[in-house]
Parts: sequence; C-alpha cells; structure tokens
Amino acid sequence: MSALLEVRGLVRSFGGVRALDGVGFEVEEGEIRAVIGPNGAGKTTLLDVITGLTRPEQGSVRFQGRSILGLPPHRLPALGLMRTFQAARLVPSLTVLENVALGAHHQVRSRFLSAGLRLPRARREEAALRERAERVLAFLGLAHLGRRRAGDLPAGLQRLVEVGRALAGGPRLLLLDEPAAGLDESETRALAETLVAVRESGCTITVIEHNVGLVMAVSDRVLVLDAGAVIADGPPERVRREPAVLEAYLGGAG
Repeated sequence: MSALLEVRGLVRSFGGVRALDGVGFEVEEGEIRAVIGPNGAGKTTLLDVITGLTRPEQGSVRFQGRSILGLPPHRLPALGLMRTFQAARLVPSLTVLENVALGAHHQVRSRFLSAGLRLPRARREEAALRERAERVLAFLGLAHLGRRRAGDLPAGLQRLVEVGRALAGGPRLLLLDEPAAGLDESETRALAETLVAVRESGCTITVIEHNVGLVMAVSDRVLVLDAGAVIADGPPERVRREPAVLEAYLGGAG
C-alpha cells in the first residue's frame, strides 16, 4: 500500500543556492513525522513546495496516490491537507471562534447570495461551522478564549489557535511549521499531549520543529535536513545518535 504522502527528488534553488537538493521521504498513515534541521536547512521550503506555494525545479509530490504538484494552495484543504505557518496568519479583528471556523470554509456549500440573505441552508451551515469550531477549541483546551479577539492574544496562543483552525478543516494530513515557537515549557508539554491526541483521533501529522525535546517525545520518525539535503531519516532514538546529526544540528551534544 502506498504512503499517505510521497515526496521524491525535490530540487529548488534560490539565487544559485539549493534550498532543496534531491529531498525525498514518505509519511505513513497514522504517524507523527518530524522534520528538523538547522536554520537554512530547507524545512519551510519543503512545506511550501508540498502545499503549492513554491514550484520545484525537479521532483514529485503525491498525496493519497495522486500528484498534487501544480495545484493551487486553496485546493488542498478539500483533499484533506491543511497546514500552519511559522507566523500565525489569523484575522486579528475576528474572535478566536470565528478564526477557527474559517478552517472549515471549504466545506461550505451555500453560495454568496444565499449566505447574504440568511437563507435556511446558509444558517444551518453557519451553525454547523460554529459547533465544529467550539468542539475544536474544547479539544485544545481553549474554549475559554472563544470570544476573545484573536489579535489580542500573545503570539504563542495565536499559534495554537492557528492549529485549531487547521483541525477545523478535518484534515487527513496536518502540516505544522514550528508550532512550539513562542511557547513556554508548560505550553510545550501541553502541545505534545495535543499532537498525540490529534494523531489518536485519526489525523496524520508532519511537523517542522526546532524543539528537539518535543520532536523526540512525540515523533514516530524523524527526517533531518542540512543545506537542503537529507542527512538522516528514521526513528528518533536512532536519528539522535547519527554523527551527521550531532554535527549539523545538535552541536555535538549526546
């Protein structure tokens, strides 16, 4: 059986520098797959290529057995693929609940006119979106923030709200770009528990993260990039002992 996500031979250069140099890996259904590496390793470029924000010069990306290269990013949520970004991209003037509800926009069937006229179908869909958003916030332990303006929250909480917005879309594969950035130690522990709970709910996760402790605690497999190339790939305990990883990312620490 094929993997949920299959990446093969990705090459992408910027100004003569290869951000991705033949990167390939797979994500199996039901796993937490981490991608780590030093700054400039190509991690975010990898996510940008997978989600259609950047076109590669070579390589392929297949999701659920079909090629998704060339698809515009707004088409991917309907296929079951959602992502977050390094800097949370919320609508500051909307409430937390409204921002989370936006994650399921691709599931709305009412046309603009019927929504504007508040026709019954549009009202039912709006109620369903609200209910879904409320369930996601409760799942993340953020229900008490539902009525707060998203722009009033600290950066760490905004990142968690963005995770909630992605979950509201009902993804089969969730791509997270440094979700622990800006979180304190207790918030990071809570995030680790959340990631495991999300996986147990049936959602596969690929996470880019600088917090090695978090990665080693929750990941089934870890891909390590350095200067755009794969230098290690495997279970966390094996990867952390790889000499190339210790040299490039962990600074020689055991």
